[in-house]
Amino acid sequence: GTPLPKSASLADALRQYSVNSGAGLNFLEPRGLVNTGNMCYMNSILQVLVFCVPFYNFLDQVRQRTVHSMKSDTPLIDAMIMFMREFKVLASAESADSLRSRLKQEKLEQYGDSITPEYVYEVIRKLPRFASMRRGHQQDAEEFLGFLLEGLHDECVQVMQGQAEEPQANGVSSPETVLSPGSADGWLEVGPKQKAAVTRTAGQQDAPSPITKIFGGHLRSELRVPGQKDSVTLEPYKPLQLDIGAQHVSNIVDALKGLTNTEALTGDFGGRGNTAKKQVFIDTLPPVLVLHLKRFEYNSSLNGTQKIWKKVGYPLELQVPKEVFSPARRASLQISGLPKYRLTSVVYHHGKSAAGGHYTVDVLRQDSREWIRMDDTIIRRIRAEDVAEGGSEEDPKILAKALEQHKADQDMQKQRNMYQGLDEAEKEPEEEKPWSEVNGNVGGYKKNWSGVAASVTNGTATPTSTTGKRTPTAKREGVRDNKVAYILLYERIRD
Repeated sequence: GTPLPKSASLADALRQYSVNSGAGLNFLEPRGLVNTGNMCYMNSILQVLVFCVPFYNFLDQVRQRTVHSMKSDTPLIDAMIMFMREFKVLASAESADSLRSRLKQEKLEQYGDSITPEYVYEVIRKLPRFASMRRGHQQDAEEFLGFLLEGLHDECVQVMQGQAEEPQANGVSSPETVLSPGSADGWLEVGPKQKAAVTRTAGQQDAPSPITKIFGGHLRSELRVPGQKDSVTLEPYKPLQLDIGAQHVSNIVDALKGLTNTEALTGDFGGRGNTAKKQVFIDTLPPVLVLHLKRFEYNSSLNGTQKIWKKVGYPLELQVPKEVFSPARRASLQISGLPKYRLTSVVYHHGKSAAGGHYTVDVLRQDSREWIRMDDTIIRRIRAEDVAEGGSEEDPKILAKALEQHKADQDMQKQRNMYQGLDEAEKEPEEEKPWSEVNGNVGGYKKNWSGVAASVTNGTATPTSTTGKRTPTAKREGVRDNKVAYILLYERIRD
């Protein structure tokens, strides 16, 4: 788009933001982030976002266009712009190809000093939205990503509405959708074969913000009740939640197809007992598709959550399968082609619990060729194959044996729970709390599942027992070997 003058208001910059506005690419100098008191869940997400090209360009456009009008009523946006500016631009170009031609070999391994983004933590600490994430409490990276994107979205909407000259139109309407006569609470959609369905949009309908333009899509939930019009609800998503627990799900394409599984519902539909059918499809896809692999599920016998350890394959290039779209959408995609995405980052979770554990990330740099792996302050170059192998499959025999062991562990879990307090009291002081959490107990009788899973999910021999004391170094290595992909970011490939 045409650059706005520097005097342009922040509201103008936000309203006119376009993901594909022809912004160039900046090859950034990576920097490690110091993990001060269990902050790796935040740091992993901050790294992913700064290397997400559309998000970086959004912050950069806001910074350039509103240089004189930064105000404290957008503390999160301000903090993220400050964070973005910590990363030196090593080279710039209009395309990945020209960027690659400009890069000298020595630039590929030029890394900056590690930093602590204290000002980001401070803003987060003060905002009510993040109240559950007080400093020092290990938290979930996916939950933090959701809070952060919602917080940024809310700030954008507040600024746009505060200075809006006219109300924003509901962003759900499409050529095949018309407002139903006399119906204020829904749309009347005329689909194929002139079959009518009442369509509603779930959740608060804000004006589209740069955040929803980058990360936001809609799911289409269809409810079919015999003798009634189909009811269609459009539900916003960012990230897309993927169930991976089913035995047949071995990769993310399987998981995406699983979104559309028909669910039978019984209840009082339209004043009479009926069995309804619910089916969910993807209605729209965003430029940056965030996939959350749901690895933590509630287990009633354990009276708590348990981690799904299995590897779930993911490709470096993803073609979204046609089965995930509604039949009407499939017809239009036959002409335009199925959407294709490029993997740009992976967040890994190490350890056995969502409340504990450790996070590391792989990110694709702006030249779309170079990958780096970041573990707090440690940065190193890796190959694309190393990233893809993070989702590779296990040997079925080893997996079966591990699952058998897992079941045996579960059967004994309740008995062990009574010893938990005693074990905690006997534990040696640890220099880092998260590592003691992810490694479980150090009592000689304890053989925990995370150790068993480590040897399975990565195909490497890691200790399956936590007997005896360990040095911090050995303990860290064990945890780092024991990882599974948790969050995937894919960027849309434009033809």
